[in-house]
Amino acid sequence: MRGLFPELPKGAKCTRCKAQATIRLPHHHAIFCSECFLQFFRNAVAKALKKFGTTPRTPLLVAVSGGKDSLAMWNVLRDLGYETKGLHIDLGIEAGFSRASAEAIERFASPRNLPWVTYSLKETIGYSITDIRRKTRRKICSVCGFLKRQMLNRLTIREDYRALAVGHNLDDEAGRLLGNIVRHRTRYFEKQYPYLPSDHPRLPARLKPLYRLEADEIRIYCAETGIMPLDDRCPLSRGATSHMFKEALDFLEDRMPGTKRDFLFSFLKKREQPSLDPDIGSCTRCGEPCYGETCSVCRLLNQLRGEDPP
Repeated sequence: MRGLFPELPKGAKCTRCKAQATIRLPHHHAIFCSECFLQFFRNAVAKALKKFGTTPRTPLLVAVSGGKDSLAMWNVLRDLGYETKGLHIDLGIEAGFSRASAEAIERFASPRNLPWVTYSLKETIGYSITDIRRKTRRKICSVCGFLKRQMLNRLTIREDYRALAVGHNLDDEAGRLLGNIVRHRTRYFEKQYPYLPSDHPRLPARLKPLYRLEADEIRIYCAETGIMPLDDRCPLSRGATSHMFKEALDFLEDRMPGTKRDFLFSFLKKREQPSLDPDIGSCTRCGEPCYGETCSVCRLLNQLRGEDPP
C-alpha cells in the first residue's frame, strides 16, 4: 500500500511527537506514528467542515456505499461529534456486488451502533442499474452517476435532512477537474467545489468532508481503525474514463509528490463558494429541482418506457 512505509529506518521519529514513526506521507514531507496520523486525518476533516461553516449542531445524512471513503468519512464524523445517519442505495448491480456493499455497511455500523437506511433503486423508480444497462445504449457509468446524485438528493429530503455528506476524496476531485479541463467542460467549473449550498426547497446542501485527503491516506486510516470496507471495484466500471484521469495524476504524483494537492487547491483557491442558482426550477412532472421543464430522471424514465425518443 503506497503511503505505508515499512522501510523507514529503525529509530525514525514521528514529525509531530517524536515517537517511533510507522507511516510516511511524501507529499507532506512528514512521517507519523499511528496516533499522530489519526489526529492529522481528523484535523483535515475538521478543517474542511469549518470551511463549509458546518458544526456538530448540523445533523448530517451520510451517503454510504460500503467502500473505504464513505465508511472512513462516517467514522471520523462520528468521532468529531456529529449526529449522523447512513443512507445507502441498493443499485441492483449483478455479480453480488450490491449485496456485498450492504454487508460491508452492516459490518461497520452494527458494532458502532450507527443508524442507517437502505433504499432499492428498482423499488424507488422501477428499474435497477442492471435493467437500465439492458434497455439503453448510454454509457452506464454516466447514467449511474447522475441517478445516484439525484436519488441521494431526493432521499435526503425524504429522510428529513437538509445536509448530505458524500465521500469524494482529493483524488476524485482532482481527477474530475483534470477531465473537465481536458474536455473543455468549463460549464462544470461552477459546481467544482467541495460545498454546494441548497438553492431549492427539495435540494439538500452537499458537502465533501474528505476533499483534503488522498485515497492512500484513507486506506491507511481504515487499516489503523479496523474498518473493513468493500474492496471490489464495481463490475460495470470497466473502461470508465474517470479512472484514467486519476491514473494519470497518480503517475505524476509518484514522480512529483504533492502534484494532486497543488493542482486541486490552486484551482479552489481562485474560486468562491458557489452562490444560489437563480436558473434552477422544478420539474413539471415530479416537482424535483431541474433546469428546463423536465428533470433528467423523468427524461430517462420516459426513454426506458418508450414514451420519448432516445
